[in-house]
Amino acid sequence: MTSKSGSPPQKTAGKDAEKQLPRKVQDVNVALRRAYDTAVDETIPQSMLDLLNKLS
Repeated sequence: MTSKSGSPPQKTAGKDAEKQLPRKVQDVNVALRRAYDTAVDETIPQSMLDLLNKLS
């Protein structure tokens, strides 16, 4: 018995990949991206920086 060997299907990335996903999955992706962006933009409270400086 012979088997066909070929290259595995390539996964698309970025906006093209979102077009193939169900709407609910796209909504979750957008929500997670927004939450991440919001967390990254937050400033670190001075009290937390003081605690981190005590560790070094």
